Amino acid sequence: MRLYIILFLIFSFFSVNVYGQSASPRPTPAPTTTATAPTPEPERVLNKDLKTQIFEIKHRDPQALVRVLDGLSSQDRGTQLVPDKDFKTITVRDYPENIAVIERAITKLDVPEKLPANLEVQLHIIAASRNGKEKGQVPKNLEDVITQLQSTLQYTSYRYITSIFNRVQSGKNLIATGITDPIFPSSETAAKASYQYSLGDIRLSVDASGNEIVQINKLNFGMSTPLVSIKKDGANTIDYKHGDIITGLSLREGEKVVVGTANVGTSDDAIILVISVKKVQ
Repeated sequence: MRLYIILFLIFSFFSVNVYGQSASPRPTPAPTTTATAPTPEPERVLNKDLKTQIFEIKHRDPQALVRVLDGLSSQDRGTQLVPDKDFKTITVRDYPENIAVIERAITKLDVPEKLPANLEVQLHIIAASRNGKEKGQVPKNLEDVITQLQSTLQYTSYRYITSIFNRVQSGKNLIATGITDPIFPSSETAAKASYQYSLGDIRLSVDASGNEIVQINKLNFGMSTPLVSIKKDGANTIDYKHGDIITGLSLREGEKVVVGTANVGTSDDAIILVISVKKVQ
């Protein structure tokens, strides 16, 4: 009897251990992720209402024109404004009504560029002095200028030296040099005078009243004049005195304007510069 009890206890203990081990929780498997295929993009829908036309550009830069014409495009998907500098064309893809507007704009804009005007510049050099009352021969077109100078300046003698003619395109610069007869001739010297002048950014413009005017951003005129001086030993020498006129000014087309005076040597002698500019073909 005791033997049966011992066997029953051993069997019961063994059953409890086996059941406990089989009842242990199993590890939860890791969730699996399924790769999702990318959604295919919808196929491009072609707008059958768009038309294409190529325009030949004869005078202007196609790329510059496209920048102006861009605002006339419908800007819808599929529209284009493509310039070609080599073939001088603009390819337009747009609605017919937009193409018609762009065509009219090209007709108005694709015209030859207006060439800048040619300007004829005349510089007149006049010598003035407080010594003497001589009046040399003066061209008729300067007689009114001499009359004006006599009424405004204190010089008693005026002598015409020379006139300088040059042509320049509006918006350009002009530089010139030259030699002229002595400004104040004397028996001691026959040396000639030299001049140089430049006009910076001379251009034809229009004032508020609609009248044509000439604007000179910078006028620079210089002249070297030979003057006789006496040394201590009594010998005569020639010294060159330099006078400059630097200014900017505006004047009416064809008008003669006194630019200014520059003393040479003493305060009794001066050179006077007169300028006029007119438009020429």
